[in-house]
Amino acid sequence: MHNNADSIDLEDPAQSGVYLVTDEDLHTVAAAGHAPGTCLRQVHLQGCADRDSAITVLQRALAMPAGGEPRWDALGENLLDLSWLPAQGYLLLLDGARDLRETSPGDFTQLLDVLDEAAASWANAHIPFFAFVAVPEEPAAATEDAEIFALRGEYVELNQLLKLVGICDSGGAGKALVASGAVEVDGHTELRKTCKIRAGQRVRVGGREINVEAEDPAPSP
Repeated sequence: MHNNADSIDLEDPAQSGVYLVTDEDLHTVAAAGHAPGTCLRQVHLQGCADRDSAITVLQRALAMPAGGEPRWDALGENLLDLSWLPAQGYLLLLDGARDLRETSPGDFTQLLDVLDEAAASWANAHIPFFAFVAVPEEPAAATEDAEIFALRGEYVELNQLLKLVGICDSGGAGKALVASGAVEVDGHTELRKTCKIRAGQRVRVGGREINVEAEDPAPSP
């Protein structure tokens, strides 16, 4: 479920996003040379089991202005600002995310969503923003029979499809999974998080395969 980190251009705002990687990949990114003016921050999430602890660690790592209770919306607003850390690009390396993902999966998903929103906003401003989140390798699932997804309308965005079939808890988590390189469309790795999936296409994640088919029209009365 992990992305090959060395294939990402950290100077390209268009590739900004949240990437799920291995600990080894995280070390590779940390050791690599980075563009002048890049703000690099290491965020240690070991022991963070809920929203409050995770936000507190992020606030400290990014030297965010103090004040108020730890809240996702406040964290998101600060990540969209970062005026106290002016830079030509931002690179966040989050390790030890296992505890948060296992003890509070909802908070883990919310964290990914907040980071993804920040990445999209900075990318629109033509400033690279990357968040690499290290999670443990998962054993490959056994191949199962293909599932059928009944498509309503012309297409469904890939990250939303992953949410609708229950692979991810949210569209933001779906984007992170796609960015990790774990998703194949028609037999090829797909890294476009919101690419349009139409009837007749096949999506595979680990041992799950989803065949997208047009929904049968409702019978005439």
